[in-house]
Parts: sequence; C-alpha cells; structure tokens
Amino acid sequence: MTKPKLLIIAPCFGIGGPSNALYFIKYLNDYTKTLFPANPILRASLINVEKALNTKIIVFNCKVNHYVMQALVRHVVDVYKPDYIISTAPELLCLQSRRLLERTLVIPQGFLEPIVIRFQPLDMKALATYPEIYLVSRSVGAYAAISKYMYKRIVDVFKPKRIALIYNPVMEQYFQLGEERIQRLSHPSKLRLLYVGRLERLKGVHKLIEWFPSVLRDFGDVSLHVVGSGSLLNYLRYMIRRQGLSNRIFIHGFVDGSRLLEIYQHSNILVTASYWESFCLPVAEAAASAMPSVVREAFALKEHIELGYAIGFSEDSEDAFVKAVGKVVDNYERLSHRAYSISRRLFHPSKVAERVNKILKSFS
Repeated sequence: MTKPKLLIIAPCFGIGGPSNALYFIKYLNDYTKTLFPANPILRASLINVEKALNTKIIVFNCKVNHYVMQALVRHVVDVYKPDYIISTAPELLCLQSRRLLERTLVIPQGFLEPIVIRFQPLDMKALATYPEIYLVSRSVGAYAAISKYMYKRIVDVFKPKRIALIYNPVMEQYFQLGEERIQRLSHPSKLRLLYVGRLERLKGVHKLIEWFPSVLRDFGDVSLHVVGSGSLLNYLRYMIRRQGLSNRIFIHGFVDGSRLLEIYQHSNILVTASYWESFCLPVAEAAASAMPSVVREAFALKEHIELGYAIGFSEDSEDAFVKAVGKVVDNYERLSHRAYSISRRLFHPSKVAERVNKILKSFS
C-alpha cells in the first residue's frame, strides 16, 4: 500500500534550537516525508539531517524574499503533490488551494508582542504577514499551539476553526540523561547554574550576570555557565571582568549538540530571566534531563511553573531571583522527579508525533 505524501515546510530549519519544533517528524512513519526548509541548507549537513529525521530534503541555494518564497512553495507543492502539509509558517501558504489547506497542520513558533518590539524593533516588519496569516487560518485544517499562551493568542487573533495543544519535542538524548540523573539523584552540594539561549536583551541574560553576586553571597560554592551567541557577547564578558567573576561565570558561546549535552550533564539548575518566550526549549530540555529551572513569570514560562518543575520570580530584582533559586535548592529532589515524569509524557518526540499523527489522520 502506498504511503500518503507529507510535505513539511519549515523556514530556518535546523536540528537544535527553535527549529527543533519539527524533530518529531522522524516518528511519523506512516508517510512518505519530504522536508522543504525554505532556506538554504548546507549540503555538508544534508546527509546527517536526512538520517536523523528519516526524511528527504529539498535543497536550494539562494535567498529569496517573502513573496518569491510563497511562489516557490507553490511550485514545490505542484511538483510534489502532497496529501498533507505541516508548516511552521502559515504566511507561506497563501497561494495553496483550499482543498490542500484543509489538510494542513500549522505549528507557529511565536507571536509578535509589544515586549518583543521594545527589545527588537526590527521584528516589527513581521506584522506585514499577519493579514496573510489571518486569511489562511480560516481555511487551514488545524493549528497546533506549542503552549497555552500560544493557544490563547492564536485563538484570539487568527480564529482558526480547529486548534490543539501540542508541546514542542525534546531530543531523546536528554531523556537518557534524565534517567541517569534520577538514578544518582541527590541534593546538590555545589550549585552549577546554566543558561542556554541567545545572548540578547530580550532574553534577560545580562540580568543573570548582574544578579550573580547576590547568588554567590547566599549560596557560596556556585558557578554560572552561559551557552549561546548574540549581540551581547562582548558586553557580557565586560560585565564579568568588571565584577571580578571570571572564575565563577563562564561563557561557552555556541556549542554543538554533544557538547551541549555534556554541559547539561554537569549542571543542576537551569536559569532564565527572559522577558518573553512562546515555549522555551531549554527549560523543556532541562526537565527531560531531570533538572529543575528558575524562570521569570512571563508568557509561556508561566506554564513550566504550573507544570510543577520550575520556580518563578515576578519582580525584576536580584532578591526575587535569589529567593527562587533558594526554593529550588530546598525542593530539589521533588522538582527533579516531577520534571522527568512530566517531560516524558509531554515532550518526548514519539509522544508529540502521536498527537500530530492523530490530527493528520482526522483530515482523511
């Protein structure tokens, strides 16, 4: 029996980071899958990506604007003739037939909020695509929201006819790390804090360094490891030198997947002071590896608090942050067990694939 064709349209695709949202497609084995990344992808990484996801990839090597991309997506659809589409970018689907849109699942990864524009004014250009998204949303078969926060925003603004809550997946290696951590779990004698993400003001990473002396004062043997790249890199290094904390705060920059896993393995609390998140993959990765988190009570970060493995702080102050760290320390083993248990049910890519497959089957 011939398998139905599934086309995945994913701008800025790559394994790891925000584009990890589609990692679950490796488990959609009932389909003949083709990935159109809608951005140039290095041929050197093509074989690894195809193998990791068990998916064919359409490769092109030129940068095009938004409207040309819409036409290019239509051309790919005309040639490939898919039975179903999964896309993280509904604005690229404007030229598709209503029949195909009714067999399309859209999984948007963010929403343009005033706080985002405040920190990153150039992101405001994305507003131009919102009328297109609104029109497409009325015909799309279903939306998947990656958090309750995104669920509400999608319903309120784009008013789709159907929507489901499906969290982003976490790669299997983190669950293996979590299983190993649970087996040797104990109260941490040394605090090794970890931040993973872009080094931008929107992410609040500079606040973590600003507040670190107070953490050091209260907890003594503590270090902070910062993983990521961005425009604040040199400024953060300056802050660390100015405070004389070069032996306590370590900036690793961008690291590959195996090195990132190693850093997670040797950390025991993930921290973020981000002002906005639509899901926050690092917090989910930490949960899968049986590591609790300290997070700002903002947007989708609140959900990780509600799920019971993260402690939040609402005030933009070092006292509130230090207090939240203390709560994690006091309840470390309980939070770690809760993180691993919940994440296996919600974030494992096989579980995410089951939920996605259920929606796709309903289109038949």
